[in-house]
Amino acid sequence: MTDADFHKAIRRIRWLHWLHYPVQGLFMGVVVLVAGRHAAVGPTLEPRLATWPALLLLGALVPAVGVLLYVLYRRMQPNLRRPAELNLRVYQGRMFLRDSLLSLVGLPMLASYVFTHAVFDLVACGAMLLALSWRTTPSAKTYQRWLLT
Repeated sequence: MTDADFHKAIRRIRWLHWLHYPVQGLFMGVVVLVAGRHAAVGPTLEPRLATWPALLLLGALVPAVGVLLYVLYRRMQPNLRRPAELNLRVYQGRMFLRDSLLSLVGLPMLASYVFTHAVFDLVACGAMLLALSWRTTPSAKTYQRWLLT
């Protein structure tokens, strides 16, 4: 693999990284808004009680998915005996799983928006996803550090 091919692959991984956060954020937002239409919200106690099974399911499902993503993320290890292209694909998959796991952090704020209808929740979720994507941007240096671990 030439140096130009390596940098082209890193740019592709970075581009996919930047695309991942808005796509998953929009997907989570749509799912939460669609689920919110079916949730019973209102000023009385009865509608709130009708929503608890869905919230309990969500509260159990999100950590389970997070643990599964984390286990897969940790199992994707570099191997210097592999071809460089294959290590780059493994790194790309690892970044995809990491981004998916980190994007789940915004889910409680989106769920809070369904019940409070406070625009601050949406803004905070978007700002947090933007900060996460900026802070965890892959680079050639981070790839090489991962490769040598």
